[in-house]
Amino acid sequence: MIQILGLVLLCAALIIVTYYSPKIGFGLLGGLAVLVVVLYYVNTDDASNPGFAVPPELVKLENTTASQSYGDSWDYKGRITNDSDKPLYDIQVEISMHDCEEEAQVNIDECLLIGQLVDYVSVKVPPRQARDFKDNIAFKDAVPKGFVQWEFKLVGVRVTD
Repeated sequence: MIQILGLVLLCAALIIVTYYSPKIGFGLLGGLAVLVVVLYYVNTDDASNPGFAVPPELVKLENTTASQSYGDSWDYKGRITNDSDKPLYDIQVEISMHDCEEEAQVNIDECLLIGQLVDYVSVKVPPRQARDFKDNIAFKDAVPKGFVQWEFKLVGVRVTD
């Protein structure tokens, strides 16, 4: 609320200054625009890795497996390793469910993608430690006709400072 009030006051001040001295008013507006752009880039995480508050190579998702649970749901589990200096408290995992013709089919690209979602898992992992996690997901209307192959990809983490 205070930020909105400050923004309103700043806009009112710019309008008044621009009315009496357009050169100064538009100069201040341009300077403010440059300041906003600089602050945006300073306060954003690594633009090449959105979703990661730490370098992605410092966080590993390992030993992920899935097994049928009840109804359309599946249990999946794995291990998250945190090699960063910050504690993790949340991960985002992209899970893809593929329907393969043969159980021994090695190339997952030859399988049909029948379900995909991003799951948020609350897991607290101190710096330079690992923790196991388990969660349940549902793929409604994803009925495999052959053998199910899974693909798990870490797409984001949240840290505490």
